[in-house]
Amino acid sequence: MNQLHVENSQLWRLTGELNFSTVPALLKACLEEAKKNQFPQVIELQAVTRTDSAGLAFLIELRKLTRQQPIEFRHLPAQLLSLATVSNVQDFLTQSR
Repeated sequence: MNQLHVENSQLWRLTGELNFSTVPALLKACLEEAKKNQFPQVIELQAVTRTDSAGLAFLIELRKLTRQQPIEFRHLPAQLLSLATVSNVQDFLTQSR
């Protein structure tokens, strides 16, 4: 199961899988949380166990939604970095504020 853990207004943690079946609900949860407060400065991905291209698209979408103050993605899983490299978007995901 994929979960969003809001540590505080600056840090969210994602756990579980980022894939085709989990991303729609996770995106909805992130958008709802952002409406209450705002997007955080950091999203921690250390506890993400598996990902696919939908997970990559999810992170790209979050980056687009926060162009004014981009989110820093920490501890991107190797599987996700491989997909980002093949898709030539690794710099887009790994840039920090």
